[in-house]
This record gives sequence, structure tokens and C-alpha cells, in this order.
Amino acid sequence: MKYFKIGTEIDWFEIMELSYLEDLRVLFNETQNTWRSKMDSFQEEIDQIDEKDREEYIDFHYDNLVQIRDNLPRITNNSMLTNLYSFFEVSLNDFYDKVRTESASDVQTKHLTNKLIFLNENFAVEAVKIEELIQLDFVRELRNRIMHSNGKVEKKQFAELVIKIEQCPHTKLSSLNELILSNDFIEETFALVEDVLRNINSSYRDKQQQD
Repeated sequence: MKYFKIGTEIDWFEIMELSYLEDLRVLFNETQNTWRSKMDSFQEEIDQIDEKDREEYIDFHYDNLVQIRDNLPRITNNSMLTNLYSFFEVSLNDFYDKVRTESASDVQTKHLTNKLIFLNENFAVEAVKIEELIQLDFVRELRNRIMHSNGKVEKKQFAELVIKIEQCPHTKLSSLNELILSNDFIEETFALVEDVLRNINSSYRDKQQQD
């Protein structure tokens, strides 16, 4: 972790809070490596079987194969996105509440985007860029589908979200309308959450020093 100190003051947000993201990232990588290792082992077993017996072997193990190849990675990534967003939401709310109290503001909002805009305005700098706001709102929508419908996205009910999913190169829907997030999408979300929170923290500390 970098930027532990500003001057002589220890940056506890960097040390204590953002370190949680590192723990999550380790868990994510280890879990995905487990699924890949199991698939590699399965492929090695297939390669050692006579060609005439392979189809029967695959049919016999097909349910396990689908679990390891498709279902478990999908569940892992959905769970990771939920954890990432929850961590971001809690951290954002903490900053929002502190800034709102310290500035004696009467602004009250529950929406994530409005809170981020409020912080930008209070800091008088663009701590969060427009494209980051858009991506975070997309992550919020995906997280809601994971939480409220177990990752299913009904095309008629959520037509606009479906368009966003189809336009994103790292997200898609299965034939059963189940949300599928690639590993790249999770990695990008890690980077997004870390960058945004680090910028908010830095802007908050700069404003404290100025005041």
C-alpha cells in the first residue's frame, strides 16, 4: 500500500480500510485459480483416456464439469462484485457523513451518484470523474440484480440495463438471463473502487489541511 503518510500524519484510511481490498483481491485470485486448476486436472484426465471412451467419460462427469467451468466461477464473481460494492458504499457513506457534518450542509441524499457529486462540489476538485460515476452506477445496477434476483436480469423488466450489459465487453447474459461477469470486469472494478476511494480520501485530507 502506498501513501501511508502525508507530512507527519499517518493515513489510517490507506492502512486500515484500503488494505481490505488487498485481502479481497487475494481471495478472488486464489478462488479463480482453484477453478482453473480443477479444469486443468479434468482435461488431463480426459487426455489420458482412450478416444473411444472419452465421450462416455465426459457425459458421466458433465454435471461436475458445468459446475466447475461455469456455475462456480459465475457465483464467485457475483459474490465478489457484491462485496466490492458494499465496501465502496460503506466507505463513501462515511466520507459523505463526515463532509456533510463538517461543512454544516443541509444536503441530504441517498443516491450514490448524488453523494459523489456532493463530495466533488465540496472539495472544489473533481475527486470522482464523470466516467467513473457512470461505471459505478453500472456496478450498482449489477449488484442490485445479484442481490434481489440472484443475478437474473429479465430483459423486458430491465431493458436499459440489458443494453448496458450487452455493450460492455466483459459482461453478458446466459441463455437463462443469468448475469455473467468476466474476471477482467472484476479486476477493473477493483481498480475503480480503489482509485475512487483513494482520490476521495486524498481530496478530503487536502481540504482538512486547507481549513
